[in-house]
This record gives sequence, structure tokens and C-alpha cells, in this order.
Amino acid sequence: MRRWRSTKLSMRQRRAQPIGDPTGRITGEGIGDAVTRAAARASLTAPTELLPDLPPRWSGHSLRRGFATAAKQAGADLIETGRHGGWVDGSKSLAGYFEQAGIWDETNPLYGIGL
Repeated sequence: MRRWRSTKLSMRQRRAQPIGDPTGRITGEGIGDAVTRAAARASLTAPTELLPDLPPRWSGHSLRRGFATAAKQAGADLIETGRHGGWVDGSKSLAGYFEQAGIWDETNPLYGIGL
């Protein structure tokens, strides 16, 4: 019992580096590290036409942005997506993600006119 208590109160570590915060919750940096490692294992690459001079970089924000894009493409409601993802109602960031995700779909005013 005494050993469990001392372990519980200390910072968890991996390879002698602290993981999370003192309460055991994952940090933003920890999420970014996990996403970066997963992207490397999956051999993900960035589109070179968009980022020709930069190495591919993945972060926790990639998940957040990807969630918004996937939700839009699946036909999800903007407000419900925002509330589920933790954006404030009326978020300009989320609105921008939705707009960019729908640039070539039926929500584009030029969709289907034959251009």
C-alpha cells in the first residue's frame, strides 16, 4: 500500500521524461507527441504541392482540424460539431474549417453549373 501511494503522487515517466501533468492528465504537448509518433509510424506525408519546402508536421491540432473536416464532409451540423469539439458558438475558426472542407461540394454556389 505504501508503494502505491508514493507512485501515485509522483510524475509518471517514459524514458526518464515526465508524462502528463502532476494529476496524471495528458497535456497538449503529450497529445502532440503521440500524434507525431503515430504519423511517423503510418508514414504520412504532407502534400508537396502545398508545402514544397517544409517537412511534414503533424500535431494535436491535426486531429482537431481533421475532425471538423470529416464532420463537414459527413454532413454534420456546424453548431453540433462545434459543441462536440469544444469550439465556442459562432467560432470563426470552425466556420473557416467548414468552409474550406466544402469548397468543392454541393454547398459551393457554383456546384453543378457545369464549369
